[in-house]
Amino acid sequence: MRFDNSDKVSVHREKVRCHSEPFDRTCQRDLSTSSGRVAQGKLREESIKASRTRGFFVAPRKVGLLRMTAKNRSYGWLLAGTVLIVCFLLLGGCLGKGTQRPTRFYLLEPISGMSVDAEHASTEDKGVGLAIGPVRVREYLARPQIVTRTQGNKIILHDFHSWGESLDRNLTMVLAENLGNLLATNKIVIFPWRRRPDLDYQVVVDVVRFDGELGGRASLMAHYYIWDVGEGEVEDRRIGTWAPTFNRQIRDDSYEALVSTMSELVGDLSREIAEKIKGASEQVGTTTPPSSPDIS
Repeated sequence: MRFDNSDKVSVHREKVRCHSEPFDRTCQRDLSTSSGRVAQGKLREESIKASRTRGFFVAPRKVGLLRMTAKNRSYGWLLAGTVLIVCFLLLGGCLGKGTQRPTRFYLLEPISGMSVDAEHASTEDKGVGLAIGPVRVREYLARPQIVTRTQGNKIILHDFHSWGESLDRNLTMVLAENLGNLLATNKIVIFPWRRRPDLDYQVVVDVVRFDGELGGRASLMAHYYIWDVGEGEVEDRRIGTWAPTFNRQIRDDSYEALVSTMSELVGDLSREIAEKIKGASEQVGTTTPPSSPDIS
C-alpha cells in the first residue's frame, strides 16, 4: 500500500476549516484522525523502503525500535564496560586472596637440655624463692611483628613474621624457666601477683634493645635489678643494678635462625642473673642453690 498525496490535501482542508471554527470539537477530532492517518502512512512507507533495501519486511513498530536502539547504543557500551570492570576487580580480589603469603609465628625457647632434676629440685623449706617481673620492653619492640635492624639506625617491621604472643610475656616465661633450671628451684612466681610474694628475691628487667640483622648479628641490651624481698627499707633491699649487653652471630639469614639466636641471648642473660643471685645468697648466709649443669 502506497501513501497517497490526497491524504495530505485532506489534512490541509481540515486545518483550514478548523482555523475558521476553532471551538468545533468535531472539527478537532477530524483533524486528529487525518493527522494520524498521515503519520501512519509515513511509517508504512519507511517500512516498505527498508524491506526493499535489506531484502526483508520490517514491521512499522520495528522501525521505531531500531531508532531507539541506535540512540541508546552508547549507553549499552557504557553498561557493558562497567560490568567488565566489576568482573575484573572481583577476579583480581579472588586471585589476590589465593596468592597471599601466610603469616608465620615464632616463640623464644628456654635453654635446651636443661630441666629441674627431681634429685636437686628445691622443696618448700629449702632453696631460693624467686619473683620474676615485671619484664618491660621498648615501645618499638612492643608489637606483634618481628623487628630487625639494618646498618645504622633503620629498623624493619616484618608483617608476615610475627611473635606467637606478646614479646614481654614470652621473655618473662622463658626467663623464669631458665632461672628455675639454673638455680634448680620450683619456687617461682610470675608477675603480676595478687599479694606480696613470700620469697627471697625479685628480678626486674628493662629490655633496651632486642633485635638483629638477618644473616648478621643479634643483640640484647638490658637493665635488670635484683631485690631482696625480705624486711627492711627499699634502699637496703636493692642488691644491685646491672646493664649488660650480649651479642651473637646468626648462623644464616632465615627468621628461624634469628629467633633461635635471640633465645640464646636470653639464655646468656639468665646465666648472669643466676650467678648474681647465687652470690647474694652466699653473702646473706641463706641456703646456696645447688649447682646446675654447665650448658653453653
